[in-house]
Amino acid sequence: MYLSPRTSVNQPAPGLGDNGMARGYQPLYHLDIVNRCPGCGKSHWHVGRFSAECAHCETALPLAMVATQPMQPRFTEHFSKTAWVA
Repeated sequence: MYLSPRTSVNQPAPGLGDNGMARGYQPLYHLDIVNRCPGCGKSHWHVGRFSAECAHCETALPLAMVATQPMQPRFTEHFSKTAWVA
């Protein structure tokens, strides 16, 4: 299934971004559809944990399921001096 860039799948939700401004068009790699490279138009990808890279022109796209999740701290420290002060 091919989705044109005009579809709402890759469009950010209104009102998101810095200061309420929309970020604009951001191509994402979706795992459940055929993805065409925005650089060369081919559809062969090397998929990693956080991004997918085109096998022909090395254009990298973030994975859609990773890019839509909010950023969270990876490590937390419970018994530090600054944690006791707060």
